[in-house]
Amino acid sequence: MQKERSRMREQDEQGNPQSEFIQRKSLCQLIYKKLEDVATITAGQYGQALETYPLLSTLYSLVKEFHTAIFSQKPEKLDAWIESAKKHDIPELQSFVVGILKDLTAIKNGIIYSYNNGLAEGSVNKIKVIKRIMYGRNSFELLKAKVLFHELFHYEFN
Repeated sequence: MQKERSRMREQDEQGNPQSEFIQRKSLCQLIYKKLEDVATITAGQYGQALETYPLLSTLYSLVKEFHTAIFSQKPEKLDAWIESAKKHDIPELQSFVVGILKDLTAIKNGIIYSYNNGLAEGSVNKIKVIKRIMYGRNSFELLKAKVLFHELFHYEFN
């Protein structure tokens, strides 16, 4: 906050045209939320940021298109998005696309099918947490008892 105030003061003293300072956090929130839902940035500030940094406009539109493709239940939209993303010379984006291409079948299955392995992954994670807590102590029998007790406790209160 102090940096923002001193920057505005410097602009006033130097006679530079007044430009509004936009917090990076506000711009990052626009990846996940609509402009109306981010209280710390106005439409004018957003427009000014896009003018100053045209790459932001490209990235925001690619993120929105990716979101649409993932939740469309149509895997061909992901193919179209990948082709669109390949056209841009942004190293981080290209790395992301390469990662998607490495596991394209699984990602397309995630788009097509509504079920997932989240329940199994959650159970495995729970067992690993219990195991870490009791690291170096006791036996498999105790771990088994703790897991079963936790399941019973969770079942009775939920």
